Amino acid sequence: MNKERRLGAFLSYINIVMKNLVTFMYTPFLLRFVGQANYGLFQMTNSVMVSLSLLSMGFSSAYVRFYIAYKVKKDKRKIEKLNGMYLLIFLGISLLSLLIGIALVANVNHLFNKSLTPHQLLLTRYLMSVMVIDVAVTFISSVFDSNITVNQRFTFQQGRQLMQTFLVPLICVPLVLVGVGVLSIVITQLLVTTLFMFLNVRYCLVHLNMKFSFSNLPFGLLKELGAFSFFIFLNQIVDLVNNNVPNFILGMFRGARMVATFAIAVQVKNMFFMLSTSLSNVFVPRVNELVSSHESNDVLTELMVKIGRIQMSVLFFVFGGFVVVGKYFVDLWAGSENSEAYILVIIMVLPSIIPLSQNIGIEIQRAMNKHMFRSIVYIIFAMVNIVITILGSIYFGLIGASLGYVVSILCANGILMNWYYQKKIHLNMIFYWRSILSTCIPFLIVVVALLLVQRYVRINSILVFILFGGIYVVFYMVIYLMFIANSYEKSLIKSMIKH
Repeated sequence: MNKERRLGAFLSYINIVMKNLVTFMYTPFLLRFVGQANYGLFQMTNSVMVSLSLLSMGFSSAYVRFYIAYKVKKDKRKIEKLNGMYLLIFLGISLLSLLIGIALVANVNHLFNKSLTPHQLLLTRYLMSVMVIDVAVTFISSVFDSNITVNQRFTFQQGRQLMQTFLVPLICVPLVLVGVGVLSIVITQLLVTTLFMFLNVRYCLVHLNMKFSFSNLPFGLLKELGAFSFFIFLNQIVDLVNNNVPNFILGMFRGARMVATFAIAVQVKNMFFMLSTSLSNVFVPRVNELVSSHESNDVLTELMVKIGRIQMSVLFFVFGGFVVVGKYFVDLWAGSENSEAYILVIIMVLPSIIPLSQNIGIEIQRAMNKHMFRSIVYIIFAMVNIVITILGSIYFGLIGASLGYVVSILCANGILMNWYYQKKIHLNMIFYWRSILSTCIPFLIVVVALLLVQRYVRINSILVFILFGGIYVVFYMVIYLMFIANSYEKSLIKSMIKH
């Protein structure tokens, strides 16, 4: 791992820690000062507006692939034309998102009149209006963000995100306290998004010397871009369904309060996704370089194993800690009225560890332009997810709303994708699982032991909470470092401590 990737990965984990510390203080504040119902209203509205992100249609991922291909060939002219074409595409997408957003705002009553009061409908309209502008600005910024990624400037990227982590509560909290209410959240999002768009633009133009050419644009490339991006677009639909549809469905059938509880569980679940993608993201350019240079599948398998072991170790470490002390934490953090979030997190995260430890495999598929199968499988199971979620929400409430997600993750991500990696991508998945399974041993030993102890010693105070957490960390790390970690992983830990 070169210096920039190593430092980027290290900063990304620091960013995750800080982001979640801020979130764990920020969310209870919002629940208290804007109210459970209004917070649920924001989450429900956000779930609807996030659907506009689908308009990017996977073009950002395609940019990385084609940029790397031109960079390997040292064709600067084509890179400039690619930049120009992408800027025009995303300006058009930004405008389209505004038009669709306006239509959604105009139809708020038709979407939510069955479950929301007149006051909540009006507030939803205001929330959506600000979110629409935020989405439009995000699309413009994404062109420059992709350029930063493809040039592997992870230190700037992660440093910027770390600054964003602290800016959000610094702006939002005063707005809430002066009486702006739940609108403070979306106003803050818009202000921060706009600020960082300008920072991205400045960095690309000044430090990366990003240039644009708008003459003789290769619009013939759009067909190839479209074919590549379409299946990433299908993946985005699946991600939208998995992450946002349950909120929307619960809002329709159960009301805003239940949405708030589910949203809290999703917030914790998303922490695990961040832990996984923070490492795989810094390897996206490297994977594309290996594929463009026609390296063997053995090299790609070794890279997947190396990253997968780290990802699974980190995921099981954090997940095990949540299983041990999470119930008390959720009650303390979000209130006893949201205690079901603890079970929801366990139900949704445990099966997710399989695909989250294989995120680099997605980038290998995309770099090889063999991601069509994954997209088709995922879109089928997204529809299965919707059906199960609707029925589960109606008959079983919160737990039922998570069942569709679990089924789709286990079948699509767990079984079918591992078969595809082995048979069609020709990665050695038998070797992969043989190399990676040992990382769950500390989780099994320490979690089972501490859960048995909790039958006699309940976590009912901050002191006991800290005691159990400390014991968990010590025993987990001792087992991991003595019996599980290989020399590469130990050297990474040493380098991180030195930093």
